[in-house]
Amino acid sequence: MMDSMTSCTRSLVLSVILVLFAVMPTMACTVPPNYIELARQLMLQINQERARFHLPDFRMSSQLTEVAQAHACDNASHNRLSHIATGGSSLGARVITKGYDFRFITENVALGYSTHEQVLKAWLQSSSHRKNILDGRTNELGVAVALGRDGRMHWVMNGGVR
Repeated sequence: MMDSMTSCTRSLVLSVILVLFAVMPTMACTVPPNYIELARQLMLQINQERARFHLPDFRMSSQLTEVAQAHACDNASHNRLSHIATGGSSLGARVITKGYDFRFITENVALGYSTHEQVLKAWLQSSSHRKNILDGRTNELGVAVALGRDGRMHWVMNGGVR
C-alpha cells in the first residue's frame, strides 16, 4: 500500500512539474519564484482533502493548468479578483479556446493568500469553493498562481471532466 501511494505521489509531483514548466514560457506575468512548489503542494493538499471523502485524486491537466495560469496572470496584471477575463470571456469560453472539450467545469479564484495552506483553508471554508474541490463529477485539475503589481498572490483552480 505504501509503495503504491509513494508511486502515485511521485507521478503526481512529476506531472505537476512537467505541466508547469510547459506553461511557463507562455506566461506574460510575474510568478512567485517558488510557484511550481506552491502549485504542487496545493494540488497534493486538494487531493488529500478529496481522499478524506473517498473521492479519487484529480489528475493534472495541462490544458486546465494553462487556462488557470492565463487567468491568474490576467487577474494579477489588473490587480483584481474575477471569474471573467479582462476581455469578457467566461471560464467555459477560455477552456474551449484551449481545446478542452468539457462536460462539466469549475473554477475557484482567490487573492491575497501567501501560502497554499491559506488559500486551501479559505476555499474549504466557502461552501461554493468547497463544493468545487469535492465535486465527484470532476476528475482533472489545473492550478496556478501569479503575483499582482502590488505583490499579492492571485490563485486559480480549474476542475473539469471531458
